Amino acid sequence: MIVKPNSTDHGDVLHRRGAAAVEFAVCAPLIFLLLLGLWEVGRMTEVSNVMWNAAREGGRDASLGEQTFATVAGNVLTYLQSAEPRAFGKGHTITMKEPVVALPDKTSGVTCWDATANRELCTITFLDCTSPDIIDPRFMKQLDRFEIGIQVPYGSIGWLPTPHVTGTDRLHAKVNWVSMVDSPFQIAPYLPAQ
Repeated sequence: MIVKPNSTDHGDVLHRRGAAAVEFAVCAPLIFLLLLGLWEVGRMTEVSNVMWNAAREGGRDASLGEQTFATVAGNVLTYLQSAEPRAFGKGHTITMKEPVVALPDKTSGVTCWDATANRELCTITFLDCTSPDIIDPRFMKQLDRFEIGIQVPYGSIGWLPTPHVTGTDRLHAKVNWVSMVDSPFQIAPYLPAQ
């Protein structure tokens, strides 16, 4: 016995044939927008983690009180370039100059400027919270509390025009640290008698 398909069922199949394509066309932009947003948030998180680690390294360097702020800033930039070469201009001509952004009162800082691409890479700041008049880590006293901060313009690390949506044009990382400068002490030139 041969069963012929019902003519109305066959017509429904023909009319549904393009439905999947239309549904995909409607949903695809939303899916791609969601994926791009996740990608951008992942990128911001990655760069933020690198910035926090670089700020901690800068805090550790400054806490010894043996290096100038310019040297500490150079070490921070080297760390950033090692972790994110494309974002922080590895291989480009970099100069340290006066900050191109407004800094809080009593805060010293330098801007790492990429002369090759003619853009700001980051601004590194130093503030001795215990003695705000000190602008260099070499002059801190033991147990002075200080801050090392990094500001990165979002345009140099972002892939999408997110600042237009969020209103945030910079990423910030700031660490609080304590100076571990040794207190001066005298060494006796002779051993005490036993």
